[in-house]
Amino acid sequence: MKNQFARLALVSAALLAASTTAYATPITDVQDYSNNTATEYFVDNDSNKTNRTYWRDKDQDWGWTHEAISGSSFSSIILDISAYDVDQPQELDMISIFDGSDWVNMGNLDGSNQSWDFTTFDLTSYSWAESQVNAGLQVRMDIDTSRSGWYVTLGKATLTIDGGNQQCVPTPGVPCTPSASVPESSSLALLGLGLAGFGVARRKQAKKS
Repeated sequence: MKNQFARLALVSAALLAASTTAYATPITDVQDYSNNTATEYFVDNDSNKTNRTYWRDKDQDWGWTHEAISGSSFSSIILDISAYDVDQPQELDMISIFDGSDWVNMGNLDGSNQSWDFTTFDLTSYSWAESQVNAGLQVRMDIDTSRSGWYVTLGKATLTIDGGNQQCVPTPGVPCTPSASVPESSSLALLGLGLAGFGVARRKQAKKS
């Protein structure tokens, strides 16, 4: 009977290990002022939102790249972009993402007059999204595509995989906070199967004795 328990333990451990390697750990990659490169213009704090270095117009388009995130079979891939003073529906600031061979237009930033707002882009259903997340998701912005004199400032961009591990607000200069870690449903299910196996084995042992 001890050997049976040992085999069940080994099987459960193997299944859990397979689960954790097949799926990415929930993670949120944050791109903001703290990791700007020479060609990125996320603003450092709210007081500088109309500083012309960051408050940019039709001839000052730019983009950024998220950190590469390993894993597969992502349950969700969400990109949130924080922007200031996007006057919808007149203002059109197009967001595009590189799919490995070309740039795909995802839509325009949303927002309100003189406020910070997140625009959410759900990439989960795109066949190329997972491989691009693995490689480092490339994003770019075409400011004021209608060339009507609109300006926009970006505060941060968050790439959230499988629910993420941070919670963020759109206002720049406000650090994201850790999310409570929740075990993946697949891992919990496998753990449950293992425990159920132990229970069955124990009942059989009790009947024999």
